Amino acid sequence: MDYHVPSVAAAAQVLKLLSRYRHSNSSLTEIAEALHLNKTTCLRVLRTLEQEDFLCYDPDTRKYRLGPYLIPLGNRAAEMGDVVSAAIAELPRVAEDAGLTVVLVQRLQNQRLIYIASAAPSNEEVRIEVSVGQQFPESRGAFGQCFVAFETELESARWTGEGPDRPDHSSHSQRSSRAFESRLRHIREVGYAVSHGELMPGFSSIAVPVFNRRRQVELVLACLAVSSQLSPEAVTKTADILLDASGRLSRWYGFDRAERMVKRHSAPVVEGTL
Repeated sequence: MDYHVPSVAAAAQVLKLLSRYRHSNSSLTEIAEALHLNKTTCLRVLRTLEQEDFLCYDPDTRKYRLGPYLIPLGNRAAEMGDVVSAAIAELPRVAEDAGLTVVLVQRLQNQRLIYIASAAPSNEEVRIEVSVGQQFPESRGAFGQCFVAFETELESARWTGEGPDRPDHSSHSQRSSRAFESRLRHIREVGYAVSHGELMPGFSSIAVPVFNRRRQVELVLACLAVSSQLSPEAVTKTADILLDASGRLSRWYGFDRAERMVKRHSAPVVEGTL
């Protein structure tokens, strides 16, 4: 049974909104409009969060930002997520081995993905800036494909066009659906996904899943690169580095990768531009 307390939901929405860089300093009006909240209700929520030190209010600018008490809360959450903390600690080594920026991606409940950590190598020629906390749709490129490829058939039906809510039954949509299904099968075979321009034109990503003991994708580990500098050989080398790292992380989650045969060199790389 789902429970929904409007005031608690509104408070959570406010905190999530202000955690985004674009909305990190926002006025009452801006927050109320962004969240489609009544201004009176929104003000009550803001003042309550301010009293609890979850928010700070600047009387000069009349804007709100995240408050100091969220810092120890975040630190405590990181400490309690032992495997996530271990994964974050692993990123610098992966970045140095691959010579590329590495990100750790987690799935949210609203069908969106979020960067929870990143690391860059010391010798990276082109530094790719990643905003930890940035969210984006799970349908975007290699990140989302890693999550979707290992879902159950029922869960993945909304992406492959077989579910009852499929919006487009045109022949073009059916061809796109079959192509996407083929791509997901290939990802399951080789163990990783490659995509170009899914978040920003000119940039590519190579992503691998991190499994938990229930054989579900818990996290996605990925490298970001300038597309023009990424040769097929570099893709294969980077994928091997990522797969080794994700294997260690998956074992920490209680998953035995040996039970899943990864035939990552058995077929050419299938790349996406979603």
